[in-house]
Amino acid sequence: RLLQKARREGVVEFRITRPLPAEFELQQKLCAATKLKEAVIVQARRTLDETLEAVGKAAADHLNRHVRNGLRIGMGWSTTVSRMAPYIQTPKKRYSVTVSELAGTMIGETNPYTISWLVAQRLDARLETLPVPVLVANDETRQALLQEPRVRQSLEDVKRCDIAYVGLGNIAADTTLVRIGLLSPADIRHLEEQGVVGEILMRYYDEQGRHVPSPWESRIISLDWETIRRIPHVVVIAAGEHKIKAITAALRGGLCHTLVTDTDTAQAVLEQLGKKQGG
Repeated sequence: RLLQKARREGVVEFRITRPLPAEFELQQKLCAATKLKEAVIVQARRTLDETLEAVGKAAADHLNRHVRNGLRIGMGWSTTVSRMAPYIQTPKKRYSVTVSELAGTMIGETNPYTISWLVAQRLDARLETLPVPVLVANDETRQALLQEPRVRQSLEDVKRCDIAYVGLGNIAADTTLVRIGLLSPADIRHLEEQGVVGEILMRYYDEQGRHVPSPWESRIISLDWETIRRIPHVVVIAAGEHKIKAITAALRGGLCHTLVTDTDTAQAVLEQLGKKQGG
């Protein structure tokens, strides 16, 4: 109290005499340049794999800090989001929490990128699954699946998520969606021709973060674009040179509220934002 009084009266002055950590400075710059409420930035490591592991831990720490009674957590599936798995902690106090899947998965195959069940297990939470493929053969199949009471209820319940943890897909021939066989290289070329630079929960967007409907839009079982935009707190977990365009566009479009990434990626995104602002 005496220090506060002395400061108000000008007797004491606080000055920062050492440079601020690079992570903190980048967090401040990113939030100032975008609509982000929060940026969680870790120091880039020697390899991309090590960096992604650090980013995953930071994302898990973020989740651990936000657990509370009545929380409804939405989980997307991606290679980066899956890095959270080893670091999610079981709270000392039991909370009433629900974990909801934000998109369909790959029925009949092991999807190594889905960790919703693990999050629910670690938090001792109720799990609401979406037990259907994320991409089906045609619109008729999708409509038939949406008539299933459990599927319809899951898609309704997930609209009430308080916070969602998702990755961003880049548009390239080696993207995860091509590697797991959901899309073909020809599909990727079509997206590029339409100006698409990124993907969130199988919904595509351009360099300004505007929705670009894909030819398979009516075959997707996932949150629609407007529902994604209405989630109160979207946490994007993404890092690496290949994700810079997707992250930059997502920030321009205000698609996320918190970004978890590394110093190298954050610096590159800031440079891209500056180039756009400068014309």
